[in-house]
Amino acid sequence: MFDASYSLGQHVIGLLSFVAIGLLLVFGRFAERIAGAAFLTDMLGTPLVDHLHMGGLRYGVAILSVGVFGTLIALSLRADRWWLIAATGVQLLSMGLWVATVFGDLQVWGAVTVRIVIWTQLMLLALFGVWEARAAPYARSSTSAGPRVWPGAIS
Repeated sequence: MFDASYSLGQHVIGLLSFVAIGLLLVFGRFAERIAGAAFLTDMLGTPLVDHLHMGGLRYGVAILSVGVFGTLIALSLRADRWWLIAATGVQLLSMGLWVATVFGDLQVWGAVTVRIVIWTQLMLLALFGVWEARAAPYARSSTSAGPRVWPGAIS
């Protein structure tokens, strides 16, 4: 079940990721499900595009990261969820790290470690997002909570 080449911490983060994404997809509302699909695409797509690199820049993984950031920023502008705003900010840190690796003298192990911390933060925010989608009165669908704050908001 456990691959010996991965540490216990990596297994724990992987399990947290599958649980958080699964909860987003099953118990989240429309915005959480889109975010969950973006996270799942990033998580499963990274090993598939990891070999695409130009010099030290793994542009395949960077493109996936930009896609997640774009999805989160669009969702945070359209849905009234605090967790999406926080997740967008955390993903922006990841984007800044990609820029730092291109233009700076950053050690690879340091960048990877920070990205692992960022991913863990995103998964913890996703768990909060599932709770927020179910418990917060402003996150309820428009049929049960009255009119939305702005036209076209998604729930």
